[in-house]
Amino acid sequence: MHDKMNELMKEYYVTFEELAIRLGVSKQTLTRKFKGTTDWTYPEMMLLTQIFNIEDPQDFFFKG
Repeated sequence: MHDKMNELMKEYYVTFEELAIRLGVSKQTLTRKFKGTTDWTYPEMMLLTQIFNIEDPQDFFFKG
């Protein structure tokens, strides 16, 4: 998921720090989520679908 997120951040011109702010988490927490050591919450996933215009969250979040 880390690669997908980096691609979306580039495509939508969203910095790592801005994404952390928009999700309401610290940069350290966001780093752990990117690495997979901390799970994404449902509200965070829904925010990501809005920020990055993800049409099929099921496909994005649950398939490699």
